[in-house]
Amino acid sequence: MEQVQKLVRDHDVRFLDLKYPDIVGRLRHVTLPIDGMEKAMSDGVGFDSSSVAGFRSVEEGDMVLKPDLATAFLDPFAARPTLACFANILSPGAAEPYERDPRSILARAVELVRQKTGADTARILPEFEFYLFNSAEFYTTDTAALYRVETDELRFDDQTGMSLHKGPAYHAAPPFDRSADFRSELAELMVGCGFPVKYHHHEGGRYSQVEVEPQFLPALRAADAVMATKYLARNLAVQKGKTVTFMPKPIHGEPGCGMHLHLRLDKDGVSLFGDERSKTGLSKLAGGFIGGILEHAPSLCGMTNPSTNSYRRLTPGFEAPTLVFFSFANRTAAIRIPGYISGPREMAIEYRIPDAAGNPYLAMAAVLLAGLDGVERGLDPGLPFQGGLKDAQKRFGRRALPRILSEALAALKKDSDYLRRDGVFSDGLLGFWHEYKLAEAEAVLLRPHPWEYSLYYGC
Repeated sequence: MEQVQKLVRDHDVRFLDLKYPDIVGRLRHVTLPIDGMEKAMSDGVGFDSSSVAGFRSVEEGDMVLKPDLATAFLDPFAARPTLACFANILSPGAAEPYERDPRSILARAVELVRQKTGADTARILPEFEFYLFNSAEFYTTDTAALYRVETDELRFDDQTGMSLHKGPAYHAAPPFDRSADFRSELAELMVGCGFPVKYHHHEGGRYSQVEVEPQFLPALRAADAVMATKYLARNLAVQKGKTVTFMPKPIHGEPGCGMHLHLRLDKDGVSLFGDERSKTGLSKLAGGFIGGILEHAPSLCGMTNPSTNSYRRLTPGFEAPTLVFFSFANRTAAIRIPGYISGPREMAIEYRIPDAAGNPYLAMAAVLLAGLDGVERGLDPGLPFQGGLKDAQKRFGRRALPRILSEALAALKKDSDYLRRDGVFSDGLLGFWHEYKLAEAEAVLLRPHPWEYSLYYGC
C-alpha cells in the first residue's frame, strides 16, 4: 500500500481504474477519482453484473469489485494520470469471491495444486503471438461477407518487403522485419506495468507475425499478463494507426498464433518437475502432470481453444499440434520438453495446443487441474516419443485433437469432472460456457462461406 501511495503522490495520479475479465475473456473496466481509493479498498465498487454476459441475472445483478493493488501500474494510455489495477469480483454483503470470477477460479485451482503437490508456486510463461496489420476490414450481412488485411510486409510493390521472403520468416531481420520497433516499445510498456520480458522477435508468418515472450510468473500473474499485454498491444497499435489480432489463424497458408503455456511447479524456487536420477530428467510428479494433460487434452480444447478459428490453426504443416503425445524438442507434440533447459532445477513443460482466443484465467486453471488429476491418479505418459510426424501419425493417429469447436465442446461436456473438483469450476459456469460457445460454432456453421461461392456457385 505504501508503494501505491508513493506512485499516486509522485505522479499526481487523478484516477483509479479497475480492470477485470468477463467470462468470455474480454477486458472490462470502471474508473473513479483517486480520492475514492480507500473506500474502494474497504467497501469495494458496486457494479451491475447482469450487464456482463454469464454473470448474474438482473434480479440479483449487484456485485462488488475489490481492487487488487498488488497488480497496480500506471496506465500508459490514459490521458489523465491514472493508476490501474486488476480487481476481484465479490458477492455483496458476504464479501466472498464470486464463484464465476475468472481470477478467483484460477486462484482456487492454484491453491488446490499447492495443497496436493507440496509446491509453493505454480509458474507459467505464456507466449504472446499475434499479427500486426496496418488495417483490417471485415463485415458480414445476410448477402455479403468479406475480410481484408493490409500490412507493411504484404506490399508487393515494395521491393524490400516480406512478400519477397521465401519460406518461414522466423527471426527475419530488417528490412524484411517491419515490426521490431513496435515490439521493443511494447516490451518497454510491459516491463513498466510490472511484466518482465524475456525477448521479442519476428515469428514465422511473413505478414507481420510477431512474438513477445515474458518471463515465468506465478499463475495468476501470468493470466493478468495476458490481459494486460493484449490491452497494451491493441492500444499501442491504435496509437500508431495500426491494429493487432490474436486470432489463431487470420491468414490462410501462413503460420497461426498460439499461446504456448510453459509450466512448472516450484518449491523454494526449484522446479519439482526435474529429477537428475531419471533417464528423462523428469520427476514422477512431472510424469503424472503430463499424463493428466494428455488424458484430458480433447476436453481441454474446449477451454484453451474456444473459437471456430482455433481449429484452422491446429492443422498439419505449421508446427501446430494435431496429435496427443509428448516429446523432447519436438514442436509438433502437444507437450514439448524444451531442449535448452539448463538442468533439473529449471525443468518445465510446454503445452503447445492453447491459443489466446479465450479466457486465460479459465484456460490456465483447466490445464493445472488436468495435470493435478494425472498426478493424483498416477497416470504414466510413458517415455517421450522420438521420431518424425509420419511416425507419430502411425502411433498416435487415434489420439487426434478435435477438428472443430463443436467436437471440443462435446469432449468438454463429456469429460469435465476434473474441473468441478472442490468447486473450482461450478456447474453454472460450465453450462454457460458450453451454451455460449456452441452458439458461436453454430453461427459460423449456418452461414455460407465465401470460398463456397468459388466452389459451388456454378454447380
